[in-house]
Amino acid sequence: MVIPTIHFRSEYSSIPLRIAKGHFATSHSHLNYYIDMTYTKHRLAEAKQAAKELAIQYHKTDYVDTILCLDGTEVLGACLADTLTELGVRNKNEHDTIYVLSPESNSGQYIFRENTAHLIQNRHVLILAASVTTGNTVRAALEAVRYYGGEPAGICSIFSCLEECAGFPVTAIFYSGVLDDYQCLPSNQCPLCRAGVRLDGLVNSYGISSFYR
Repeated sequence: MVIPTIHFRSEYSSIPLRIAKGHFATSHSHLNYYIDMTYTKHRLAEAKQAAKELAIQYHKTDYVDTILCLDGTEVLGACLADTLTELGVRNKNEHDTIYVLSPESNSGQYIFRENTAHLIQNRHVLILAASVTTGNTVRAALEAVRYYGGEPAGICSIFSCLEECAGFPVTAIFYSGVLDDYQCLPSNQCPLCRAGVRLDGLVNSYGISSFYR
């Protein structure tokens, strides 16, 4: 059984934020909300709208050569590349177009094979995530970009608990402040755990595995 979500609409965005309140665990933290980003990531019309809302904040960026897509945001990344191009954001690529790329994960580290590493090396790389909660995933992506010779051009996401990560501002459509009681804490500081509240599900970049039966 899938945990039912409700639509939360912000005055700052035309995109609904689909949320379910409960007790959820990620690999890094415990949450009291599950944010369902399935349609923003995979429904073309919604991804296009999300791309417009993110891109407008990057229209004065000097260069974006590559968009590095985390958390299954490839559709959104392609729409973002298209919108940035329409807004006149420049790139230094040979064919005058923005690359859209996903990293390979290996034991918590991001790597690129020989056939894709050159899309990072000497490129201005915009990090795109579905959500930024603790910032650990984004920091790993920034480390990989630098290791492969790229230059981070910024961080953007659909939802973020942070306004800044590793020295970069985080551009998001929604910040956690839109939910007055949103909590993202280490498991040993989780008030729901201390109160004996059972987990409703496990959450990662693919979605949720519910414990409901």
